[in-house]
Amino acid sequence: MSTPPSVVVVVDDIDHALIVRLVLSRVAPDAAIEVMTDPRALAQRLIEVPRDALVFMDRQLDGRDGIDLLPLLRAERPDLRTVLLSAALPEADRLRALAAGSAATEKPASVISWQRLVESVLGTDVQVPARTHAA
Repeated sequence: MSTPPSVVVVVDDIDHALIVRLVLSRVAPDAAIEVMTDPRALAQRLIEVPRDALVFMDRQLDGRDGIDLLPLLRAERPDLRTVLLSAALPEADRLRALAAGSAATEKPASVISWQRLVESVLGTDVQVPARTHAA
C-alpha cells in the first residue's frame, strides 16, 4: 500500500482555508492535509512539511505576491510540488510561476474542478465519495 499524499494549503484567509480543506478532504480523503494561514511563519513551516508534499499556495499572501516567494521555496525545498492558485491568472503570470518551478492555475470553483486539479497534480484517479443523506 502506498503512503497517502501530504497536501499543504497555504492561504492567509481562515475562511478560505477551511473551505479548501473541506473540499480537499472530500476530493482526496486519504491525503494528510495541513493548512497554513500565517504568512509570517510560512518559510519555517514549509521547510518542515513532509518530503514530496503537494503545496497549494494562494497567490496573494498578506499583501505579498506568491510568485515572488516561489524561487525562495524552490531553493530550500526542491522536492515540493507547488501549485499557485489565483482568482485571476494572466498568461504572463502563469509563465512567471512556471519559470519559478511551479504550476499555476485559477482557483477551482467547484468540487469537480478541485478533483480534476488534484488528479492532474498527483497523477492519480481521485474518486469523490458519494454523498450520503440522512433519512
